[in-house]
Amino acid sequence: MSAILRLLGPAAAAAGLILGTLPASAQTATTPTSGCADVRFELANPSAGAMLEPGGLVIGGIAVDSRATTGTGIDHVDFFLGNRNEGGINVGTTVPGAAPGPFGTFGSFQTTVQLPNMTGGNDLVGYAHSSVTGQEFVISVPIVVGETPTVAGETSANGAVPTITQTCSAAPSTTTPSTPAATTPSTTTPSTTTPSTTTTPAQSMVTLEIANPSPGASVLVGAYVTQGMAMDKAAMSGVGVDRIDIFLDNRDEGGTFLGSASLGAPNMTPGAWSTTITFPSNMKGLHALWYYAHSTVSGGETAMEIPVTIE
Repeated sequence: MSAILRLLGPAAAAAGLILGTLPASAQTATTPTSGCADVRFELANPSAGAMLEPGGLVIGGIAVDSRATTGTGIDHVDFFLGNRNEGGINVGTTVPGAAPGPFGTFGSFQTTVQLPNMTGGNDLVGYAHSSVTGQEFVISVPIVVGETPTVAGETSANGAVPTITQTCSAAPSTTTPSTPAATTPSTTTPSTTTPSTTTTPAQSMVTLEIANPSPGASVLVGAYVTQGMAMDKAAMSGVGVDRIDIFLDNRDEGGTFLGSASLGAPNMTPGAWSTTITFPSNMKGLHALWYYAHSTVSGGETAMEIPVTIE
């Protein structure tokens, strides 16, 4: 069997939702940008200007895209200390609705992130990814780690009044860029003899390669190292891909989140990534590993499917 590569595109639907209620201080990311008002993304904590110690921090909230026909419409929320696109550090990831949360069962989440020992003012940034449109909804909370701000609870480490910002990315375009036919790359589906290295169509310019496992491989329950290469050829600097999210089976059909791989680690070839995932013991049999490469250039994702058998 061969690897299958897909470029994710937008979709739209409506669904009636019943959600829990967060405290009045919770922050909601709702902006006039198209589609943003359909998403409810709130964090119950921490508050702006909060003084926090390094180590575990419990974060609760709600993340729902009302356009989803099934599920919450938000497949994962990533938390970073500092802006992800400016070298921020990934401190945790959660899947809303994967387990009952403190604010109702639908879209509610509670997770523990790990704050590194980086003394000073910074931003705790949450990125909620919509499986409906591919948009990301962002909440940025200014915090202080390991020290007291100038005026506790009133000013941040640099003296500015701490404020929480909310934004959302534009939905991926549904219009194919106008390019001469002679320069358009082939999008032929890989045959059974084609290696798992495949390039997406020109409008994304993302190349995603999976070194292991190979298509059709048998893997054992437990820890497994998976690795590969990813880059967006449209990037003006860097590799243009900041992370690879890995799911067991299709994410949009209820697949299980196994972990994320970050790019740009020291002593690694540019574009190379590697991470350890764990195959669950209660899901033996034929499955597919899905890899989702997130482009920092377009904000879109490119997906690759690797069929495997868990033993």
